[in-house]
Formats: sequence, C-alpha cells, structure tokens
Amino acid sequence: MKFVKAVRHQAKLRLAVTGPSGSGKTMSSLLLAKGMNGKIAVIDTERSSASLYAHLVPFDTLSLEPPYTPERFSEALHAAEEAGYDIAILDSITHEWSGIGGCLELSDSIAKSKYKGNSWSAWNDVTPRHRAFLDALMKSPLHIIATMRSKTETAQVEENGRKKVVKLGMKAEQRDGAEYEFTTVLDLVHDGHYATASKDRTGLFAGDPTPITPATGKMLIDWQIGRAHV
Repeated sequence: MKFVKAVRHQAKLRLAVTGPSGSGKTMSSLLLAKGMNGKIAVIDTERSSASLYAHLVPFDTLSLEPPYTPERFSEALHAAEEAGYDIAILDSITHEWSGIGGCLELSDSIAKSKYKGNSWSAWNDVTPRHRAFLDALMKSPLHIIATMRSKTETAQVEENGRKKVVKLGMKAEQRDGAEYEFTTVLDLVHDGHYATASKDRTGLFAGDPTPITPATGKMLIDWQIGRAHV
C-alpha cells in the first residue's frame, strides 16, 4: 500500500441534471458539455430528443432502446469509452430505474418468477446489478453528465388547525441516494431553465439560481483542472 498526493485533475467530473419534463435537462447537459471542450457522446433513451439540438452542439449519439437494464447502460458507456470520447451524457438514467426493463420492473419480474412474489428477496438480485451500473459511472475515465427526471414531493401538514398540502421540493426518479454519487447535482425549473445546486462539492453554485450556458461547463472544467495548482 502506498499513499500519493491527492490532486483534483485526476478525478473526472460527475454531474447530475435533474428536473421535470420540459425543464431543459437535455439542452442544458449539451451546453455544459460544449463548454467542457471535448468530444461528446450522448446515450439517448428519450427517442432521439437530443438530436433536436445538433445545430447548437456537435456530438455523436447512440439511441438506447428497451429493455433499460443496468447492464445495457453500462455496455453503452463502455462503448463510449472505447470509442475515445471525452464526455458522456446519459439522457436519462431514470430509465435504468423505472423504465421498461429497468430495476423496478426487474424486481417485479424476478419476484414472480423466482421468489413466489417476495419482492424483498428479488431486490437481493437486482441491487447488485444497479450498484454495478453506478460503479461503472463512477469508475469511467470520461466526464459524466447524467440526467434524471424529477417530480414534486408534497406532504399534508396542519397549520392553525387546518390541513393543507405543501411542496417539499423536487425528488429525482432514481433510487434513493443516487445523488450522493455525483460531484454536483443541478436542479432545473421550467421558467428560464434556471438551475439551483442541491448538491455541490465545487462551491461554484452558491447563491441565486443561474442559467446553464457553455460558460458553466468551462467554469466546471477550470475548477476540476485547478486543483493541480493548489
């Protein structure tokens, strides 16, 4: 065993872009990647929606069709690595969790076919497969941008003796804790496609919501390279 000096440039960026449908996840991811100044691969599960922005950002695309098993996502990512890309956009990894053939469907199918409907036992089979996919993301030599759909979380509370429903914020449609794997998580809103960081190890996104532009991607790359000089 040997300790070596930690330097930021040895780690690749892991970005998550979340938001409800129509909030601009795909376009924002492409603009981020453009500013990062590298060869871009898009793994597209959204019926080639990324190609609508081909006039704004040069990239290559792979259309990933169902079933959206963890292994298919990992295979697509490895193909991007072998092809020599610098940045991979996975749009979106929600499908790996709740899409056709994703983890939720796998759990139901395995429970019925192998464990007489016992979903707890089925997750013993599915969780390692999901974990292997996340490990592939984290170990990839590429910069990773992953989009996730989100939905509004609400709760019923009592105020002055009256019950009302309040919004608690947005929850990404992925397994709980998936956001922990990323350097930064940017949550988008419909109005203006502004982003707020719900997680940020870079310290670059403190303050008011901000629009995503190629300059945002350049800022992130400059931060990532910068630790080599600290």
